[in-house]
Amino acid sequence: MPSRTALLVVSAVLFAVYIVYIVWAKLGGAAAGPPFKLGDVGEFLLFAASVVVFIGAIMVAEKQDSPAIGRLGLLADLDRNLERYLMLACYVFCCAVIIHDVGRRFLLNYSAAWSQETAQYAFIYLGWIGAAYAVKERAHIRFDILLNALPGRLQGLVYIIGEIATLVFAVIALRFTWETAGKLWQFEAATPVLRVSKLWAEAAVIIGFVLIVVRSLQMLRRDLADLVAGRTAYQGKALFEE
Repeated sequence: MPSRTALLVVSAVLFAVYIVYIVWAKLGGAAAGPPFKLGDVGEFLLFAASVVVFIGAIMVAEKQDSPAIGRLGLLADLDRNLERYLMLACYVFCCAVIIHDVGRRFLLNYSAAWSQETAQYAFIYLGWIGAAYAVKERAHIRFDILLNALPGRLQGLVYIIGEIATLVFAVIALRFTWETAGKLWQFEAATPVLRVSKLWAEAAVIIGFVLIVVRSLQMLRRDLADLVAGRTAYQGKALFEE
């Protein structure tokens, strides 16, 4: 596994190459600009590569600083942290794109055509993946005044009913979302700037509901095991709990 220092250096080099390119393209003009044109797609890929490598450095640092996480196998690590990793990637990318575009407008007086589009889609992914993470951590907003007044085993039964309802809703929604994705694929709808299939945006909803189904099944299995064993069901964190 590469060290975090090596990944940070690679990320910095990629970002420096990106900065040199856009400054050269702006100040050099059509005649004295760079001998090659990256275009919107090329600029986005170069910028995204630097962000992805930076996120890799954060993940490596977490594993090095936390031996318990570092000892997890690949499947166990993904089961525990998949949504966290994906949300981290989307969040860091959104922040990086917004800060970069503000700086680019202020210093070079022109913005990246791809920035708004990609940040928008990253935010959509962040929301849907976050919904699945909230199911896993039982962190969705809920009214629990009456629930907390119930005996422990009855609380577990209410949680099981809730998980079944979530599962049914997610499966139904996934079916209709899949139909919408099929129409986008059939008619080859493309995004206005990068000209990639809009299916990549619709995939956020599909991925979100698939993860919700998986996490609901996991929570249902845990709640059933707790109910049979007479244990208190996992309640997750309260809204204002640290």
